[in-house]
Amino acid sequence: MTDDRKAARRLRIEKAAYEVLVERGFSGASMLAIAKRAKASNETLYAWYGDKLGLFRAMVASTAEAARDRLLSALEAEAPEAALVEFGTVLLHDILSDRAVALNRVAAADMGGETGRAIAAAGRESVLPLLTDLLCRIYPDAGQPEALAALFIDLLVGDQQLRRVIGTLPAPDLGDCKARSERAVRIFHAIIETGADIGVHP
Repeated sequence: MTDDRKAARRLRIEKAAYEVLVERGFSGASMLAIAKRAKASNETLYAWYGDKLGLFRAMVASTAEAARDRLLSALEAEAPEAALVEFGTVLLHDILSDRAVALNRVAAADMGGETGRAIAAAGRESVLPLLTDLLCRIYPDAGQPEALAALFIDLLVGDQQLRRVIGTLPAPDLGDCKARSERAVRIFHAIIETGADIGVHP
């Protein structure tokens, strides 16, 4: 099998896994059901992913890679302040998407914590350095860049991820995310302008 065909097959399997996960939940999303939906053999899924958690960890990795590409594109805005708003918009839209919520629910069901650690490594631990570099460009004299990045994430996200995972908040559209990002940037800038000790630790 060529690399392109294998990559296309992986995408088909992961798409099927996501659909089955949404329909049946983590406990009901069997490898056999996913294989049938993807028109692949059960043996292929076990050979490629090891088990169901391995499959969902692979989905976390591919989702994070795509999100990172979108965030890097957001950083290309000419004005750093505009890049911060765009970065926040893209980040919020990604982490509150149906796919991200489904994967977070998988992590909650993984009592061993491996999926949660994979999400953390692919998510927050990957995003914060990008955000920290951007904030250093905008506020070169503010100091505490990691704490500043953590504060911006807190202002941007709040409790929205939790509310999405427990089903009390609908998925926002890009307009909602942009408005929230603009609000977070305004509040963040006001805090920086006061010169106050933010008292936030990453």
